[in-house]
Amino acid sequence: MAGKYTPLETQATVQKSSRFLLPASVFIVLLIIAAVGTYAWYSLYKPCEVNAVHEASALLVSQRKRYDHVYQFATSASRTSLVYPITVLQQILMDTQEVVVPACMQTAKNELISYMRGVNQAFQAFGAGEAYTTIKGLLDESFTHFDKFTAELKAVNKCAPFCIP
Repeated sequence: MAGKYTPLETQATVQKSSRFLLPASVFIVLLIIAAVGTYAWYSLYKPCEVNAVHEASALLVSQRKRYDHVYQFATSASRTSLVYPITVLQQILMDTQEVVVPACMQTAKNELISYMRGVNQAFQAFGAGEAYTTIKGLLDESFTHFDKFTAELKAVNKCAPFCIP
């Protein structure tokens, strides 16, 4: 009969260790899930990898410079000779839309595209002989997008790789 009873000290020790075993197990499982989730999120999503941000920034700035170069040429063109510059500006806009950027840079890209689209619309309005106020309004709006593009690009380059889109 002595084998059926456990001394009181042993029972207390078993109760104490089992009381801490469950919370410790839950904590360890949560840590593992958090680590695996973070790794999977970063591996699959790659929201703002520094090299990708620098490459995309350089490409967007290159597109902007190319666009601005043609834009400056187009400002000196007459209404009748705007067809070629507008076509080139439209092509640069379409090329910029195809640029793949990290998720954290999508806003900057969208602002650049809105800037380009607004300038294109202003040139088309000028070519169509629309009122000066209409053209000025389109240009003012496009320059607002340009300013937002510049600010967003700076912000993303500062926060990379920890930007949250």
